[in-house]
Amino acid sequence: MDTSRHDDVLRDVASTVRPEDESSIVERTEQRLRNVKPRRATWFLLHNLGILLRLLRDRSFHMEWKSRALILGALVYFLLPSDLVPDILPIVGLADDTLIIGMVIKRLAAEIERYRLR
Repeated sequence: MDTSRHDDVLRDVASTVRPEDESSIVERTEQRLRNVKPRRATWFLLHNLGILLRLLRDRSFHMEWKSRALILGALVYFLLPSDLVPDILPIVGLADDTLIIGMVIKRLAAEIERYRLR
């Protein structure tokens, strides 16, 4: 699967995120997660969103702003109801969200491992 378009969208969204937006984005993501029906979301998406939220919430774990912005950009993408594949479409609506979140997990694998090993 060609992910270049998703990569471009993620880069664009992440570049607009500011540090002062972080708490609002995290709060809105947590609220949306409470409203996601398990039958519509894959375990993979929910699990990976949980990992990213833990990285952001844990203030004792230091990450560069570039990594935080990448996570926040992915969360903003998750919050958009009409992204590349609109979330209202049954089954496939969260597929692009799963892809974007997975791309961030892959890019930040070293950070995630460092977090787990501390």
